[in-house]
Amino acid sequence: MTVKTLSVAFLSAALLAACQQGAGFDAPVIPLTGVDAPADPAEEALAAICTGDAALQERMGEAVNAARAANGKVLLAANDDLIRIAQSHACDVAAMGRATVAGSNGSNVVDRARAVGYPTCGVAQLVAAGGTPEGVVAAWLRSEPHRVELMGQSSTELGTGVVRGADGRLWWSVVLGDDCA
Repeated sequence: MTVKTLSVAFLSAALLAACQQGAGFDAPVIPLTGVDAPADPAEEALAAICTGDAALQERMGEAVNAARAANGKVLLAANDDLIRIAQSHACDVAAMGRATVAGSNGSNVVDRARAVGYPTCGVAQLVAAGGTPEGVVAAWLRSEPHRVELMGQSSTELGTGVVRGADGRLWWSVVLGDDCA
């Protein structure tokens, strides 16, 4: 997968996050005749959670915060809901064999945040396959869209997930968010 493909996927997820329910924009509903109803939205649910590696999850959180500290940014606090989202998605991408922010059930990070009751005003997700926590963060920092999310000042919390897939690779998921206060 190219950096361009990953960037487009990531930006799409970020734009979807901006389209959350209750964002203060109430468009009128105009009935259309002769037009099929839109498909149901993606499932607002988490994929099955598998066992991760707590030490590697902690190292990823430390690597994210080290990068933020080096850039004069606020450090992020671990959040249990974001950890659940991240670990579930790490399991899902490992099972799919594809590093993508889209879930196997059609969900995105906003859907998964809603599933656990986490505010959706500022959630974002980064995913990767292979590497060490430090190497993955370094790669994200070299990609402008990923760097923008990782260094964003609106984030105050994070969750990290990792699982070793059947292919032997580590599958990473980092979810950034804030409590919308």
